[in-house]
Amino acid sequence: MKEMFSSILGSQRVSKTLIEAGEKVFYKKNTTIASPGEIIDKFYYILKGRVLCIEYSPEGNEKIEFILEDGSIFLESNLLFDVPAFTYFKAVEDSYIIHLSKNKLMELILNNLDISLFIMESLTKKFFSSMSRIEELLFHDVEWRICNLFISMAKSYGIETENMIKLNFKISHQFIGHLLGINRITSIKIIKKLKGMNYIEQIDGYYYIKDLNGLEQYQARKKIK
Repeated sequence: MKEMFSSILGSQRVSKTLIEAGEKVFYKKNTTIASPGEIIDKFYYILKGRVLCIEYSPEGNEKIEFILEDGSIFLESNLLFDVPAFTYFKAVEDSYIIHLSKNKLMELILNNLDISLFIMESLTKKFFSSMSRIEELLFHDVEWRICNLFISMAKSYGIETENMIKLNFKISHQFIGHLLGINRITSIKIIKKLKGMNYIEQIDGYYYIKDLNGLEQYQARKKIK
């Protein structure tokens, strides 16, 4: 089966080099870090926190492009190629982010192979993730995509508890709609179906995967468009 790349980006590797070379800045929850058209003069490395990359349609509909977790970097391509930001970046929880200037980043890229590979890895993940999103839209229906979201989140946020996997990240129907580009009514209908099939459950605002293997098998049986 062809690998699908998630919109949830993060890294287990903590770059001490980036931490030591940059400035640690605190962003309070709901702070907008960058906006479309903004000239980017620094590089961002998430030490701890969560940032969303968000676009808005001409009608004002929100679309979440990426969920950026600890160890993620963002706006690196805009900084390197002097391109203004074209999306919003918003801290959705209190976050500590390392800032580096372009000169400092270029110095590290030229003199530190690990940093060069780290940048390449980030750009590659974002490219493959974007390609996967396009393939999802072209070849899979909404139900498959919602199943895929829960499977991806189980791998990124899952905590084993009482024979279930708890997603340690509260998500709403609206959030799912913004991430997948679907309306709230559709997401409610499909999630209700998955609950009825005993694949997922919601307790105190948190989703639990009751049968990950069964959910994966059900998703695999969904026909390609």
